[in-house]
Amino acid sequence: MTTTISGENWGEHAACVREDPKQWFGKGAPSATALDTCRRCLVRAECLHDALTHKATAGIWGGLTTPERTGLPPLPPVRAEALDLLRTLIDQHDTERERTIMAQPIAVRPPAEPPLKAVPVAQSPVLPVDKLLDWGERHVDPDVQAQASRARIALTGLRTRYASDLELNKISDEEEKLMAQLAELRSRKAELLPAKAKSSRKPDYPAAEVRAWAAANGYEVSPTGRVPRKVVDAWRAATQQTAGGS
Repeated sequence: MTTTISGENWGEHAACVREDPKQWFGKGAPSATALDTCRRCLVRAECLHDALTHKATAGIWGGLTTPERTGLPPLPPVRAEALDLLRTLIDQHDTERERTIMAQPIAVRPPAEPPLKAVPVAQSPVLPVDKLLDWGERHVDPDVQAQASRARIALTGLRTRYASDLELNKISDEEEKLMAQLAELRSRKAELLPAKAKSSRKPDYPAAEVRAWAAANGYEVSPTGRVPRKVVDAWRAATQQTAGGS
């Protein structure tokens, strides 16, 4: 699926927002549930772009495992262009994965004896993070309460940092666009401005002589460039010189 939702809060539209993160960061073969969830997600490209930008080395991001992400080509520096490229690569990857699955032979197994009936094992329900923290903070065990408080503080920090990073990414994108527009405007301005004629006017005083006189009489004068007018006037008054001659 290539339809995406852009904006700094795109993470709120992720298909996995209320799922158990262990399915995306478990060991061994990638979870089929996680891959199916990613396939119907509207923000796969944004998810994958964040993983590549922050160099994530574990888990499934945008429906791609770590080895699959490693094989992707370098992304353009402009985020909008990078997202367009990732959408194309994701579609190609999904198509190739489907071809691989269809090409695998179906193993035909001989009929086996009926398996022994397994005794069902009760599994603990998976609570959303906020509900789990509420449960921990209301627990009678002080250790559980302390763990829940620390976890809530850490979670708040992560959410704040996540929102800040999203805003920074948006600002960086806008900054790149503005810098490119500014460069174009400056280039066009340089084309429109008339060429400045270089001044060939020579000073009407002997620069070397004036500098020597200034140094002997306590004036600070740069060894290059034009001598300040007040120094030239002082030299003329002291030496009885006139402009343009003796």
